[in-house]
Amino acid sequence: MLIKVGGSLTDHARMITRIIRESGRDLLIIPGGGTFADAVRQRNVAGTAAHFMAIAAMDQYGWLLSANGLPVRREPVMAGEPVIFLPYNHMVKTDPLPHSWNITSDTISAYYASMLSVPLLILKSIDYIRDPDGEVPVLLPGMVTRDLDPAFIPYVTRHHVSGFILCGSDHARLAAFLRGEDVPGTIFGSTI
Repeated sequence: MLIKVGGSLTDHARMITRIIRESGRDLLIIPGGGTFADAVRQRNVAGTAAHFMAIAAMDQYGWLLSANGLPVRREPVMAGEPVIFLPYNHMVKTDPLPHSWNITSDTISAYYASMLSVPLLILKSIDYIRDPDGEVPVLLPGMVTRDLDPAFIPYVTRHHVSGFILCGSDHARLAAFLRGEDVPGTIFGSTI
């Protein structure tokens, strides 16, 4: 499974990495951009420069996560144990996605889940993804939400990526999910 740790969860990084490490599962962790990517946005950079600066921000957050005892790697390969993947070098070399702020670490994580044919778990700081009518337990094609980048739902629909989005600041919920228990959150993929 690939786990994207949202940048909004920086204050929970130590506990999240501990839960992931203790799960003993084969997990590839991909970091969000968080405050590192926000710094790029604040500079009003666009296009190719913004795209790769924001991906470099993901690597910075990855190094921050690694300070809690998880190893890093620069190639997207399942390692048989929890490992943090730093995507910058691979993304520069392969350049598979459009260069736009419509694509963030959400869609980048979906790209790698598709490439590796593994389910995707996205940790965010909310209980459910929300559309204009409220919380949704299932993402559907064409749904509009501000909780994911605009390219995410079309990407997972087109590439048949399945997975789950849950609140990463709820540590008990994350641990339960990794044990295979049912927990609240938003599902995508298999029902799309």
